[in-house]
Amino acid sequence: MPVGEAISRYRNDVAEVTDFPLWLPHVGGSLLMFVIAVVLMAQISLAITLVIFIPIVASVWLARLAWGRMLRAYAASAAATDRVSGFLTELLGAVQALKVAGAEAAAVAYLRELNDQRRRAVVRERMLHEVMFSLTDNLIVFGIGVILLLSGQALSAGTLSIGDFALFVFLLWHTIETPTLIGTFIGDYQQQGASIARLRGLAPDAPVDAMISDQPVAPPLAAVAPGADPQAPLIELRGLSYQYAGSGRGISDITLSIPAGSLTVVTGRVGAGKTTLLRALLGLLPAHTGAICWQGQPVDRPDEFFRPPRSAYTAQVARLFSDPLRENILLGVEASPEALRHAIHTAVLEPDLETFPEGLETLIGPRGVRLSGGQTQRTAAARMLVRQPELLVCDDLSSALDVETEAQLWERIAGAAEHNRRPTIVAVSHRPALLRRADRIVLMHEGRIADIGRLDELLARNPEMRALYGEE
Repeated sequence: MPVGEAISRYRNDVAEVTDFPLWLPHVGGSLLMFVIAVVLMAQISLAITLVIFIPIVASVWLARLAWGRMLRAYAASAAATDRVSGFLTELLGAVQALKVAGAEAAAVAYLRELNDQRRRAVVRERMLHEVMFSLTDNLIVFGIGVILLLSGQALSAGTLSIGDFALFVFLLWHTIETPTLIGTFIGDYQQQGASIARLRGLAPDAPVDAMISDQPVAPPLAAVAPGADPQAPLIELRGLSYQYAGSGRGISDITLSIPAGSLTVVTGRVGAGKTTLLRALLGLLPAHTGAICWQGQPVDRPDEFFRPPRSAYTAQVARLFSDPLRENILLGVEASPEALRHAIHTAVLEPDLETFPEGLETLIGPRGVRLSGGQTQRTAAARMLVRQPELLVCDDLSSALDVETEAQLWERIAGAAEHNRRPTIVAVSHRPALLRRADRIVLMHEGRIADIGRLDELLARNPEMRALYGEE
């Protein structure tokens, strides 16, 4: 399932399901007041009071008659929205691939088609919703009119006193909302089934109890295999390969050693396989062949092994949320104020923080829209650093920074010692400042390692490196 579609389902359906329990005290209190009002009104005039139940019965009948169609319309509307969200997320995550393939026009046309389908489904759902609740509301108005007409006739006939009429009208306002509330409550209860069914689609084989049981935010970190050698390279890749289905692009036969405490920069042209290499290393892409070792011991499940506090990763496009800056940095991790300040300082975010109206509590908007590109990257860097990982993996982390800020960022990251040990850094970049600082540069070409060495060595012997660096 596309990430965007899953996010759409969580956003709407989880909110629907979690909101439902809040109905119960409201409905319970309204029903209690309704019963008290009906008892008192029946003592004044039983015949007039019975008219109240006409819109109630009619509302329930309408709900049962129309709700099946409404649920189908709701499911169709939600599914259409999911498809738009999912495709849009995948589209934004594959901008470079679209440009390389020249498929921008086709992608936009398909997005337009999905939006047309969504528009038709949403209009159909809203029309059914408004028609049903309009009929319910008009039934309520009709019932009130009949009650007031009968009350006026009884008042004229002398069978109802002015005081009884005043009390009757006062109590009437405690009953007129109950029919609408009952109809909406029944409909919302049935809608839970649709929402829960959609949520179960995210984990179709999981038992129901697993969906509602408490789960740790961060599972236990995978243990290092016995026999790990602290003197061995921190990471070794042996014949690592991964190819994307249908295109044949990816990485092939990557063999690489990364010493502890080193700064390794992976560089190359667009499409050379740099990002794929990082994602395969971390287990975000399942390697087709090859092995990954940590201090000489094989890593069977890199997706479980390479997690904080062992490692932290920042992708090309940082994922930020419409929450305070503090929450975007911490994302649930428990960090001391000192650790948070240190991460912010290392990420060179302090000068910007002083300009934010509410400091760390400043809302940054959807996807961090209120931040500049450089602020977004440094927020992502702070998020990575606050976890104090042994291994830092980052993809084009400083591309939006000015030269001075970029130099400060890498100087502070490279010098951030944890337990008197410099962190190991693997970074994708083409920026001269980082290439000059690197202990080793891994030059990628068409999914393979073309050369490895320091910048001066590669510039002296490799035409591809000179072309990338701008010396040819």
